[in-house]
Amino acid sequence: MNIVMSTSLSTLEVLGMQHHALVNELNDNFPPITPSPEDTIEKIMYRSGQRSVVEWLLTRLEDK
Repeated sequence: MNIVMSTSLSTLEVLGMQHHALVNELNDNFPPITPSPEDTIEKIMYRSGQRSVVEWLLTRLEDK
């Protein structure tokens, strides 16, 4: 009798990889940016808000 053993990823491992891929994509799309004197305060605040979400996700993933 042949027993075929297979290795498969658990659901948690797959979800973890998907989360890391998403955070990496967000990190690529919303990198830390040094504002320039030409930027309006609204633009600086908007970009800062985008980046703060990426930073929060990175921190949450590191804590787990």
